[in-house]
Amino acid sequence: MLRVHPHLGRLKAACRRYGLLGCFVFLPPVGDRPGAARMFAPAIGVDEDVANANSTGCLAAHLLDMTGAQTVAIEVEQGDTLGRPASVLASARRASRPGSAG
Repeated sequence: MLRVHPHLGRLKAACRRYGLLGCFVFLPPVGDRPGAARMFAPAIGVDEDVANANSTGCLAAHLLDMTGAQTVAIEVEQGDTLGRPASVLASARRASRPGSAG
């Protein structure tokens, strides 16, 4: 994860072209090891975010969808490359459909 070095000028141009805020790069958690992530958002003036809970929440929902699990709880470490280590916790669960027993 530390080897990721985006060209911020190109990323900024691409984000503006496609109406995006930035790019969230991640390694999912494996076993007891927390995941790792970096958020680059030069289009809104944030070359790299120290910790991004919104993206981590979306990652939890994505992992829930990909695994088919009923619940997912993850920890993602961010900010190491900026000298400001942070851990972001997120969880997601499947919602019951109206009228279902659950």
